[in-house]
Amino acid sequence: MRPPKTCVISVSYRGSADTAACVRSLYASAVPVRIIVIDTTPNDPGLSRALEFASDVTLIRASGNIGYGRACNLGIEWALNNTSCEFFLLLNNDAVVFPETIGILEAAMQSYSEVGIMAPRIACLNNPTTLWYGGGEIDWRRASAFTPGFSAAADAPLAMTERDVTFASGCALFIRRYVAVRLGGFDTRFFMYEEDVELCLRALEDGIRIRYLPKSLVLHRAQGSSRENTNDREDFWSCKNPSLPFYAFHVMRNRMLNIKLHAHGWRRLVAVTFFPLMLVRRAIPFLVGGRADAVAAMFGGVADSLRTGDGTRFAHSQNEALKGTPDEVGE
Repeated sequence: MRPPKTCVISVSYRGSADTAACVRSLYASAVPVRIIVIDTTPNDPGLSRALEFASDVTLIRASGNIGYGRACNLGIEWALNNTSCEFFLLLNNDAVVFPETIGILEAAMQSYSEVGIMAPRIACLNNPTTLWYGGGEIDWRRASAFTPGFSAAADAPLAMTERDVTFASGCALFIRRYVAVRLGGFDTRFFMYEEDVELCLRALEDGIRIRYLPKSLVLHRAQGSSRENTNDREDFWSCKNPSLPFYAFHVMRNRMLNIKLHAHGWRRLVAVTFFPLMLVRRAIPFLVGGRADAVAAMFGGVADSLRTGDGTRFAHSQNEALKGTPDEVGE
């Protein structure tokens, strides 16, 4: 069997069962892959037990819950230093792939030499006929990205149309090795949420094409590591969500940070016009629902974004900011 061309990097936070299911699906891949799991729990004893079957998975124990972007950077840096893989698949631990998924992505990268990032189609794990991601676009009215057809049929015409897009979801993001080095991974100012939007904005500004590939399919159990009885994106904005302040703080902070970093000219005009309206639209139902804590968190996130200074990304072979202990599971 040929050496792996793809290194899969998955972050696990209190999700050992999901992570094990993800790894099992990768073991069934029609093409060989190298698998790296970053534990940000940290030192989750259940994760070691769940991965006892996976003797060749590299398990990296982060120093703590360092956030999704930092954890991915830690895995990318390890892969750069220890593998010769041409591609990296950043894959949520609550996602599973089909045997042909990664091979299709690799073949497409060979066909499109000018494309730096590929995005597979993503359907809901509990209902595979429902679309979770079918190609995404940056929308400065939201200061974020959106997926046309989200929650509609997974095989709708647009969802099945291969095309260039402006946003690839961090749930399953396939990136060339040299592009990962060129971009420097995720911006570490983003602890959670919107970090994939920022990466795509930086890629587009650098002339890197992003291609949506519907023939390559991933199933995703949405928000597995941070979900508490929530089922989809809108549930996170529900007044019943106990984690609403955390979500509201980070989403609004990071959307505002993306405006600060990447909205120029007409984009900034659109963003600064619609962003306050979005805050008000979210704040009113929170106040009516007795969630003043979420309103305070939203505006606290905006204030924090304005105070946030220069960020860092990984510097290949010179990364001192991220600490982790690699461990070969089963050895």
